[in-house]
Amino acid sequence: SDPRSSDPLRAPLIRAPPLRAPTLRMINQDRPPSSPPRPLPASTPRQRNMQNAASASVGAVVTSLFVTPFEVLKVRQQACGSSGCGMVQLGQTLVRAEGATAFWAGLRPTLLMAVPSTVLYMGAYEHIRDAIQAAAARRRNGGG
Repeated sequence: SDPRSSDPLRAPLIRAPPLRAPTLRMINQDRPPSSPPRPLPASTPRQRNMQNAASASVGAVVTSLFVTPFEVLKVRQQACGSSGCGMVQLGQTLVRAEGATAFWAGLRPTLLMAVPSTVLYMGAYEHIRDAIQAAAARRRNGGG
């Protein structure tokens, strides 16, 4: 018999289950190996454009939410002048004086600028990339 099991002071504090190898669930795992995988549904150019616009918008919003507090601190530090305000001290003063929402002052104008510009940038990028790839394919095939 194990001496630790009879003495409560020597018993392990945590009884963990035995370790098992992780199992991964693969896509199409429920199909037999001989059958081909299910194809993804084809998307139309309009759907692709809408997906790109949505993902660009979400990216712009998330980026703005994370960057705006640093921009606010940077502008406040620049306004502080040569007196040498530290970022941490400035942040504490900002929270005490104006509340935590002051870190996102100017978020609306930032979003009004960032979201449309990101959507336009990504849309233009997609079209230009597709045109360059099509021209390169024509050139490779001797057509241009």
